This record gives sequence, structure tokens and C-alpha cells, in this order.
Amino acid sequence: MRTFDGHSSVRYSRTRPMYPAELYYWLSHQVANPGVVWDCACGTGQASVDLAAYFERVEASDISESQIHAATPHRRVNYQVFAAENTAYPDNHFDVVCVAHALHWFDLEAFWQEVHRVLKPGGLFVCWGYNWLQVGEAEDQAITESVLSHLTDYWPAQSRLLRNQYRDIEFPFKLMETPHFELKCHWSLSQTMDFIRTWSASQLKIQEQGDEFLLKALPIIQQAWSMPSKKQDINLPFFLKAGSFD
Repeated sequence: MRTFDGHSSVRYSRTRPMYPAELYYWLSHQVANPGVVWDCACGTGQASVDLAAYFERVEASDISESQIHAATPHRRVNYQVFAAENTAYPDNHFDVVCVAHALHWFDLEAFWQEVHRVLKPGGLFVCWGYNWLQVGEAEDQAITESVLSHLTDYWPAQSRLLRNQYRDIEFPFKLMETPHFELKCHWSLSQTMDFIRTWSASQLKIQEQGDEFLLKALPIIQQAWSMPSKKQDINLPFFLKAGSFD
């Protein structure tokens, strides 16, 4: 499981994208009662607050105390520190269990048992994530050559699951058909570099060798950036998996 200190939690909260609003509307219409939802591995609450617009109550948990400490407060969201695989939630408690961009970090065998325990009969499990980032041909090439080439040995094994959009995960239920959602951001070069800095591989390399590789990459990416002083549309390829035990 990936963990965070206070500084990285603040950066994570500031730079990570918000998920498509249409996703939550769709999700709230997939269950008979949009009552209680568990936002598992909630991080700093990117999904938690948006879920609160469509569900009566949101239980949001994360293994990282610093992430919970930096989470966005909301009157319908109750944040707690729990490991995904071992919580204090009651049996048959949730209408929906959500995991946003984090399933690949779990002990899945233990997690599926916990989901089965806390999910109501007929309840829905939903997970989603995004895979990479796309700016433009020149920008993408510059990022590949100046950043990704330095991170080859630093990607955790779990990142391969995310990169393959969870196709390698064996879900303990039949997956349902889901709509396609787009995840787009309008970011400056500075915001994009901050986002790259939050990658798990970037964090591991920074811990080991410092951030000199990112400082050297900045002018290369800046030269390729088609509008250096302006924000650009960034596409984050988005995927969604959903199903029920019943």
C-alpha cells in the first residue's frame, strides 16, 4: 500500500484531478437507494465530497493518517483511518462501495472478503482509474524522453495493474456494462509537472536520488509545450469497472 507524509498529501490534494461529475450521477442511479456509500482509500477526498452530492452519507477511509488529515471536510462525509482490508464498519452496511484509482494497492483476496461483508445484498461495487496523461504529440514525446526514461526501474509492480486498466484483476463477480466517461483537465505546465511529481515512481526516485531529473526535464518539456504561458487540455484515459455479488 502506498503511504504519504504530510507534505506529499498536501501536494496530492492540490494536483490530483477531480473525476467526471457524470460518473456520480450515473452511480447514484444504479442502486435502489442512494443511501450510504463507502469511499475506500479516499485519499484527500477527491471523490468523497462529490459522492456527498448524490448519497445521503459517505463513509470515507484511508490507511494514511496524513491523507485523512488533509482531506476536504464536508458535513455528509465521515473520514476515518482504516486499511481497506480491515475496517470497523458493520455487516451489510453499504449501498455502494467505491474505490477511486487505488484498487491496485490492495491485498485483493482480503479486500474482496471485506467488501462482501460490508456491502448490502444487491449493493454495487465500483472502481475506476485513469491511465497516463496525454497532452499533445510533441509534449508527450518530451515527457517520455525526459521523465519516463528515468522512471523505468521505479514503477511498483502494482502500477502494471493500473496501466492495463485492471484487466489482469480477477473480480469475484460478473462485471456489468458501464458507460464511457472522459477525464480532462485544463492545466498549465507547472500544474502538469506537479502532477508528474506525485507519480509513485517519481516519488520513489526523488526519495532515492532527489528531484534533479525533474529539474532537467522542465526546460525540455517547456520547449515542447505549444503554449508555454497558457493552460492546455490534458486527457487522462479513464476506465470504470462495476458489478454486484448478487
